[in-house]
Amino acid sequence: MVLLTFLLLISSASAATNVVLLTIDSCHADRIGVYGGPAANTPNIDGWAGTAAVFKTAYSTSAWTAPGLVSILTGLYPAAHGVNTRDQTGSPEMATLLKLFAARGFSVPNLTLFSFVPYFSNLGLPPPRPEYFGRREPQTLLNWLRTEGSEGPFFVWFHTTLLHLPYNLGLETVPRSRAELEQSPGLRAVLGGSVVPRGSVDFEGSDRKWLLKLYDGELRRLDVFFGQLLETLEQLRLKEETLIVLTADHGEELLDHGFVGHASTSLAARLYEEHTRIPLIISLPGTVAAGEVEDPVSQVDIAPTILTLFGQPVPSIMQGHDLFGEIPRRALFLESIVAGNLTSAEQQDTWIRGVRRGPIKYLTSGELYDLSTDPGETINLAADRPDAVAELHSEIDGWLTESLQLRRMRSRAPKANPAAGDPCPVVSSPTSNHRLNYATSTGAIRVHWRGDLTTRYAVQYDIGQGAQHVEGTYEVLGNVHVLGPYSEAIWNDLTGWNPFRFRVSPKGDVACWSEWARFEF
Repeated sequence: MVLLTFLLLISSASAATNVVLLTIDSCHADRIGVYGGPAANTPNIDGWAGTAAVFKTAYSTSAWTAPGLVSILTGLYPAAHGVNTRDQTGSPEMATLLKLFAARGFSVPNLTLFSFVPYFSNLGLPPPRPEYFGRREPQTLLNWLRTEGSEGPFFVWFHTTLLHLPYNLGLETVPRSRAELEQSPGLRAVLGGSVVPRGSVDFEGSDRKWLLKLYDGELRRLDVFFGQLLETLEQLRLKEETLIVLTADHGEELLDHGFVGHASTSLAARLYEEHTRIPLIISLPGTVAAGEVEDPVSQVDIAPTILTLFGQPVPSIMQGHDLFGEIPRRALFLESIVAGNLTSAEQQDTWIRGVRRGPIKYLTSGELYDLSTDPGETINLAADRPDAVAELHSEIDGWLTESLQLRRMRSRAPKANPAAGDPCPVVSSPTSNHRLNYATSTGAIRVHWRGDLTTRYAVQYDIGQGAQHVEGTYEVLGNVHVLGPYSEAIWNDLTGWNPFRFRVSPKGDVACWSEWARFEF
């Protein structure tokens, strides 16, 4: 790997005082102009990228949201940080960017709709700030910046789901009516639901043209938001002293290999380039010079890079490298459980893993590709190169063993047993069979049950029905649990997952479950 220090204008820690880390859900990087997509899609991102370091071959660590985001924030691969299958929670002792910057006195607001999800409960997010959440998702970040951005150094992580299924119809990119598009079963599926299981629908030959137009329309909405972000920073005179990092949790298939989505939407994980290649663009005026880097890099490199730019020590446990320092030649690793966030208990042992070393990419599904001559991964060389398959499979085994050792180094928080004689919890909010209203709920759901704030509880849930059904259990601390707040668009999408059922029990050797509570959006 070549040195990337040519992109760093100064060798000492920068004078930056703020960080904006923007992560995009389900981003097919090749649809962004600077990554080879149509220039009309992303004029604001492309214009800004001309002043930034653009990493042309960046990879996610997984094919669904939680593992990738936690890798960005920890510098660890999913097998090491432990958030790589359904309802997992990282160790409370895990070092994250949020915790490290908060410890140095930076303001670290919670502006994410994922606050209540167990995957993110130990990342260092404070309680959410509902007063900043707007009816439209992008308003949240802009509202906070305009109100508190000038009050001192900040580290803001904001995750946007604008590109996630289902796609919205934008007439500026799709000059057809919804009724016309829905004559195709495949297009009807991507317009109507956030989950499209692989094999549940057949796409027609002309669908990719319209699918790309739908996706590009969403991407243009994202680009408008990014332009508003840059404008807001400029108006507040913060742009010159703010490190901006734009990246994604994972990629998104757009019929590249015959289907759409990613692990949590297709329920059949793949690790092809469209699922794992992501944008990574970093700007810091006066410190990071403009340029393009072709060498493969990973999400695990983002945390060490940000810490180094701010003169902070990089925890030795992190598996990534500072992207503006000397990076050894190395392999990059990928993994995904079969159905991502919707993986059932019966599927917990079904994984796909991969490794890229140089131009060669191997997947444990029995596939080997030479990306230098076959970037579309259409020619499987596994049968012709068994020695390479064996070597790379062994390398994955070694990486997995090392990652699991790092994971075991961190202890989990002790689980409390319910006190003898304590009654089982009784859910008081939301009341059972209640239909929640966005306006009166202000976009959030307050869940409360009889108990106390120091006990750890298990929350068992059963959501939706048919193809859009999921169930599981996760852990929370205390008897008050806030879901959201959500944008109005996300709230409306959740109606497709009705009904929502849950019950709670103190964690311990003996379960003491509440009655099931039921509500709908």
